[in-house]
Amino acid sequence: MGLNLDDPRVRKTRRGLQDALIRLILQKGYDAVSIQDIATEADTARITFYRHYPDKEALLTDCLNHLYDDLAARTESLTREGLRSGNTPTQVLYDHIQEHEALYRILFTSQGTKTVMERLRHQMASYAMKALQDSPAPVQLAVPIEIIAYHAASAQIGLAMWWLDHGKPYPASYMAQVSTWLTLAGLLHSVGIHTFDLPAPQVE
Repeated sequence: MGLNLDDPRVRKTRRGLQDALIRLILQKGYDAVSIQDIATEADTARITFYRHYPDKEALLTDCLNHLYDDLAARTESLTREGLRSGNTPTQVLYDHIQEHEALYRILFTSQGTKTVMERLRHQMASYAMKALQDSPAPVQLAVPIEIIAYHAASAQIGLAMWWLDHGKPYPASYMAQVSTWLTLAGLLHSVGIHTFDLPAPQVE
């Protein structure tokens, strides 16, 4: 009989194992962490770990899937009013990174995170494609829309990784502006607009 994931005790145990894994990865790196280390750090038994997860890869994937699902939910909840006021998907991403810095450091640097990274890239690319497709005026694309969208998503993820790797030298709000500004410049070029005047991002 499988575990009831809605049981508060099951959720508490899993949360404890996830938090333990995150702490250990940040202390000594993913490869050096053993199942016994995780169980000890979570103050539980090794057999309890195996009741919930087959291995540490599954535990890490669960951690990162929760991270992705929360980000996706926040992005999906954006309203038109929010977009007009500057609360863009990029701003949501940087706020989310700041709120969950430890998990994003693991996502960007650890082995075994490719699936979740691809989900994140796909989600960001989907928003870029939707923005182009929803344009009020028809646009003539110089390259396929999928290439434009995935380039924009990869560039935004790369910039976010740089931000974390360099100790977050600028506020999240500024980085969101920079990411949007650079992406928009590229998108305009891709639709044949080569002269434009975009206001430069400002540090608040």
